[in-house]
Amino acid sequence: METARLTDPEYWQSDACDLRLNPQRPVDVAGLVDFIEQDLGILGAVVIPTSGTTGQPRFVVHTRKSLLASAAAVNRHATVTRDDHWLAGLATFHVGGLGIYARAMLSNSSVTSFEWDRWSRDGQAWTKAIEAAGATLASLTPTHLHDLVRHGVMSPRSLRGIFLGGGRIDPGLLEEAKRLGWPIWPSYGSSEAGSQVATSLVGDCDRLEILPCWEIRISDLNQCLALRGDALFSGYVMRDAASDFARWQFLPASDAEGWHETKDRVRLGEGTLSFLSRTDDTVKRKGELVSISALEQILAAQLEAIPFVVLPVPEPRSGVELILIVAPESKRLIDLDVINESLSPVERISQLLTRSSLPLTVSGKIDRDALLQEFACEVREWGDR
Repeated sequence: METARLTDPEYWQSDACDLRLNPQRPVDVAGLVDFIEQDLGILGAVVIPTSGTTGQPRFVVHTRKSLLASAAAVNRHATVTRDDHWLAGLATFHVGGLGIYARAMLSNSSVTSFEWDRWSRDGQAWTKAIEAAGATLASLTPTHLHDLVRHGVMSPRSLRGIFLGGGRIDPGLLEEAKRLGWPIWPSYGSSEAGSQVATSLVGDCDRLEILPCWEIRISDLNQCLALRGDALFSGYVMRDAASDFARWQFLPASDAEGWHETKDRVRLGEGTLSFLSRTDDTVKRKGELVSISALEQILAAQLEAIPFVVLPVPEPRSGVELILIVAPESKRLIDLDVINESLSPVERISQLLTRSSLPLTVSGKIDRDALLQEFACEVREWGDR
């Protein structure tokens, strides 16, 4: 995806709607721009697909103003100046990648682009790009960091900070990275927040400092994190189920007082935040969100009457691996390669395992916690794949 114009102030002042689509996930966006500009009256919109979800497309709608508010807060928090040099190696159809260009534009700092799909499992190409540019700042996901640590890659001397986000951060991985000299700044954020909500500049993944653009509280209803601030998105756009998906509908980002409630449970301290867990069935794999229920709905159409469950199992590199569990007699009826051909790369099943029957909770639902405990030790080591 073209990036040269993202450092141009004219892009950030434009009133045009910009669709930042994932080229690996084609979606039907007919009428979307007209709906946002004409029906909603939102000018300068930047539209980003919600990462990794399946089924009907849903988009996060930001304005350039909200993204610039996020960028200004990150710059202020990390003291970004014109003397800094960014290596932009994340996809610009995510806020983490797009935000780098906004921060660079506001701080008048330099940017060297590194295509997100050029990442190699040993991290050598990316590291060499850092060294060649003399970059001082960059962003990584835990999957990227796992690769660097696993191959014992030392940090280039020019770096003063690496924003780390996009998935669960393993404290052990963080400590190994520090021993290799990587100046890791763990962060918590989301597409809806325009990038970061809280970031630790001292490498503490348990106490992230809340950025100056945010008001934060714990909601009374669901005890989840709620946000309010200028960097908040405008709302979600998705197909209207009531019109047989022929039209678009809009879901505002916040309530009447400007608060947006997330699905994340966190612990708040004095100006700090600690991420605890998500409350829905969405997991993050390689920096992308995957809805387990939506994935199971797709598989149900292919597996027909075969009972199954998809289990997300923690894995050091990707954050989570997806395993398909069926009865022993059903295994021979399933071609995992054929199934995976119909799924996006981040949704693909890693392993097919069997169990004679699926454990149930008292309420009659599949007991995923029991399955996770049982199968976590059986999933093979994925680090060499």
